[in-house]
Amino acid sequence: MKYVGQSLFYAAFAAIVGLLSIWPSYHILGSQEALVSVTFSHAGERVGECRTLTQEELNKLAPNMRKPNECPRERHPVYIELRTNEQLVFAQTLAPSGLWNDGKSNIYQRTKVDAGNYLIFIGMNDSGSKDSFDYELSRNLTINPGHNVVIRFDDLHDTFVIE
Repeated sequence: MKYVGQSLFYAAFAAIVGLLSIWPSYHILGSQEALVSVTFSHAGERVGECRTLTQEELNKLAPNMRKPNECPRERHPVYIELRTNEQLVFAQTLAPSGLWNDGKSNIYQRTKVDAGNYLIFIGMNDSGSKDSFDYELSRNLTINPGHNVVIRFDDLHDTFVIE
């Protein structure tokens, strides 16, 4: 009798879990919506220039510390801007990671858009100048309902990639 009661309890529990896994239904996107995701890690340019040490400066250092160049660790923040059809979707300044602000800046941004044709522009500035973008990409794109368009930065080729 004890095992029958346990079996009924486990069966009821499994039925409740099964029911809650399919009901109530949840949809991330509407029937005519899509996602545009921007995700990458990128290190901004160094804040200062590297400096070559003189022979006297090198002689003052311990032998294991003698590097011919001295470079600052800190990096510029990365500014990123995304526009669709000339309208600003988002603009963010991403601080560098790390204890001394010497690491990569990271972004993961998802934006819902209506399905359709778009002129997508993405620009990034990693040198600290405010005048123009160091890297940019502009492309006409057809986004279908339910699709996720991913924009990432390829550090090897220094360009944005839309997938």
